[in-house]
Amino acid sequence: MSEILGAGNTLGSYALVIAVYAALFVVIRYAGGRVELNFVRTYWVLFFGWALGVFVGNYLFYRLGVMSFLPWLNNFIHTFVWIGLCLGSLYAGAHGKPALEQFALFAIFSFIVKWAEHEILGTWEMDRFFFIRGNLAYITGWSLMDGLYPVISAFGLGVISKFVRGVVRP
Repeated sequence: MSEILGAGNTLGSYALVIAVYAALFVVIRYAGGRVELNFVRTYWVLFFGWALGVFVGNYLFYRLGVMSFLPWLNNFIHTFVWIGLCLGSLYAGAHGKPALEQFALFAIFSFIVKWAEHEILGTWEMDRFFFIRGNLAYITGWSLMDGLYPVISAFGLGVISKFVRGVVRP
């Protein structure tokens, strides 16, 4: 069961993580992160692309030794609920903003989530980010990588929009 929930975690622990996601989602929505009608197909393309890709990627990175193991439930809610639903909504509202602002928004929100998951579930516990030592470097490093979500999304949507009708090209 520890591979699914993580050592010492309960469904109550996960409910608390979902509450953190929900609180941040309220902030995202308040700041304009609404999915406009013309962006719905784009939102779902981003949702499935990021959620599936990162779910598999997190496990592969663990196997390669560059990420700590995320228990399966943590990996699932982190990728499908946080990255798929919440960051997708953030991108829907932020994709027209300056690149540095987008980077900061994604990196800051990701840092808050990783820190919360670390404190509540005991995950994101690796003691280095590649060659930089320390758990804070690990959490910060992956959060900064998440700041690249808008750039990677814009590139991917540019390619996908050539093949899928209705995908908004930023």
